[in-house]
Amino acid sequence: ALGRNKPHTPFRASKLTQVLRDSFIGENSRTCMIATISPGMASCENTLNTLRYANRVKELTVDPSAAGDVRPIMHHTPNQIDDLDAQWGVGSSPQRDDLKLLCEQNEEEVSPQLFTFHEAVSQMVEMEEQVVEDHRAVFQESIRWLEDEKALLEMTEEVDYDVDSYATQLEAILEQKIYILTELRDKVKSFRTALQEEEQASKQINPKRPRAL
Repeated sequence: ALGRNKPHTPFRASKLTQVLRDSFIGENSRTCMIATISPGMASCENTLNTLRYANRVKELTVDPSAAGDVRPIMHHTPNQIDDLDAQWGVGSSPQRDDLKLLCEQNEEEVSPQLFTFHEAVSQMVEMEEQVVEDHRAVFQESIRWLEDEKALLEMTEEVDYDVDSYATQLEAILEQKIYILTELRDKVKSFRTALQEEEQASKQINPKRPRAL
């Protein structure tokens, strides 16, 4: 479609998906999720995230008794979600947009719990990647801080060193440390809170019952 300058219809919003939606989300439906991973160490983080996502999704089943329960699993208002997206640099993605479009077009068939659960898991994966990336960046910055502080301490060993320059540089390093470490700490706190909420969300999803052979 894109090659012919026509609008692209996402798979989840296609006519075929709409026709077969009962097969995807009906009470008698069965879901098979194929998690593609790589054995290479270069893809270790992506592999772990994929396995975590698949592990969460496999717990999801349709619960007829909860069909009327439309309480949100994650206790975030739309404004809070926007704030989280702005803070973490996560937001819209093709997968999340497709699922949202499908839910809007099939409000009666798609449980709010289903959409919210997938949103929560997707956000956890993105937030985890961001925390690890920021932690790695802070670690690299810490090495530079040590080198700068070592140079400052060596400066103090001189007989007639510039005290004002020493104090100014040390203050600049400390302010940078406080700012960067505080920002990372706040992200880790938010991440831990989100993990706890996501854990509670997963408990609201009934574990799969063994299928009769």
